[in-house]
Amino acid sequence: MIGVSAHPRDLGIAAEFFELFKTAWEPVRPGRHYDAVLSTDGRDDFHTDLLVLYGSATRIGDLMAPAAVRRGAQAQWNGFTIPLFGDVALFAQGEGPPTVMEGESQYACGFTSNRVRGVGYNLFDEVRHLLTEGQPEAFADVPTLELHIALLRSFLIEARIPFVEVLPRPNGCEFICCLTHDIDFFGIRRHLPFDRTIAGFVFRGALGSLLDVIRGRRSLHDAFQNLIAVCLLPFVQLGFVPDPWRPFDHYLEVEDPTRSTFFLVPFRDQPGIGPDGSTDRHRAVRYQATDVKDEAQAAAERGSELAVHGIDAWRDAVAGRAERNQLASIVPGAAGVRMHWLYWSNESPGHLEAAGYTYDSTWGYNDTIGYRAGTSQAFRLPGTTQLLELPLTIMDSALLASDRQALEPDHAVQLCRRLIAQARAWGGTLVINWHCRSLAPERLWRQPYVALLADIAAAGASFLTAGGAVDWFRWRRSITLTASPESVVSVQAPTTAAVPAVIRVYEPVGEGQRRRDIPFDGRSPVVVASHPNPFALCHTIA
Repeated sequence: MIGVSAHPRDLGIAAEFFELFKTAWEPVRPGRHYDAVLSTDGRDDFHTDLLVLYGSATRIGDLMAPAAVRRGAQAQWNGFTIPLFGDVALFAQGEGPPTVMEGESQYACGFTSNRVRGVGYNLFDEVRHLLTEGQPEAFADVPTLELHIALLRSFLIEARIPFVEVLPRPNGCEFICCLTHDIDFFGIRRHLPFDRTIAGFVFRGALGSLLDVIRGRRSLHDAFQNLIAVCLLPFVQLGFVPDPWRPFDHYLEVEDPTRSTFFLVPFRDQPGIGPDGSTDRHRAVRYQATDVKDEAQAAAERGSELAVHGIDAWRDAVAGRAERNQLASIVPGAAGVRMHWLYWSNESPGHLEAAGYTYDSTWGYNDTIGYRAGTSQAFRLPGTTQLLELPLTIMDSALLASDRQALEPDHAVQLCRRLIAQARAWGGTLVINWHCRSLAPERLWRQPYVALLADIAAAGASFLTAGGAVDWFRWRRSITLTASPESVVSVQAPTTAAVPAVIRVYEPVGEGQRRRDIPFDGRSPVVVASHPNPFALCHTIA
């Protein structure tokens, strides 16, 4: 059991941290012995086998005092870079990991004694920043929050503290992958005979494709496909040729038997209001969810999930409820949302929860890929009680669009492989957003998408809809780990799960520590006892 000593304002963030690092913990109680204590309020008077002190004013008497304090740093630990955003204490050179580089000098932002680990920043301040502000694009590829968890876990392992955690992945897979699609356009016929969309389509399909061939960014075959698509537009308008923008059909063909989540725009011709209070008419779309009722219902019957591609839900609960009701009128029960253009504010979580959404998947980047919150686990946004955030990891336009990174397809896939490798290491989810017309002319981003899916499958992912992944993480969050004063840990859940979780047991053996995994579906509690023979007993109560 981990005891936590923190300022009352930090206990909510601590609770969320320990939903991500799912292990037994509680606010410290006077007189109780703990296997480990995590302290961020400066207290050090605990009966514990391991004391982990976090804070820029960290010290124990004269054991160690910071030589300097600075705002923000990049710490190095175990080959990883951990960006820090609050106050960071720098200790004398070489005292212990993690370390910080300043010019040519190396300083520790941590120190070690026999039973004490000191880290020169406030863990919960860092977690709060990640879950409210997020990290800048410069650190997008760093799973910062997962590294904070890994650092604390390493302290427990090095100190040979026995503990139990529930891993952030289902049993039998390495991570969860969610295939999602923002439906900004549904049918090119809605834009004929001519509007801004058609003008862009014709330019990019004809002259733009030729320029891409010259630059080596597109094959002659693809350019020829695009030119044919441009020439066929009059016949599409007359109904003689099938509409080339049919996202449900296109993704069914590529993904079968996997099922996607489609985010549908609730109202046509509504641009909404931007974060600066302005209105950009180009944000409005030419269809709405009820226009594609038959296609949407058919997709839902095949097992796909439909969710809201919100317009003003991020800034107004009343608007958000109207947008959700619009989709629910054709697909009852729809309760997920991702904002169009990824609009967001600090008040958005409260608005979305008040509007009746159960999850959001907006937290990502428009111009790059990676971890805005430093984690790929579903997490609870501060200020809400039920709404979970399923962070967006990879978006096609961020990689391939000419006004974004404009990568060659092979380079884009190679960049994604780094995140796939991280998903294997840390678990959680890999949430892909491949837009509605990305498989069709004039984008023709099918090849990198197929390659990406093959890499993800080979990496051991379990494919779930966005709502399915959130449901699994919500069930994991319902699991309780209760430790008795004798260090007997009981793991139980109020309901069962079709997809089991993994209980990982860490136990000291000899001079080292070993780990073992136990599948857990919630049918019966699992009890682990660590004294007097550490983890000698581990059984399921019938």
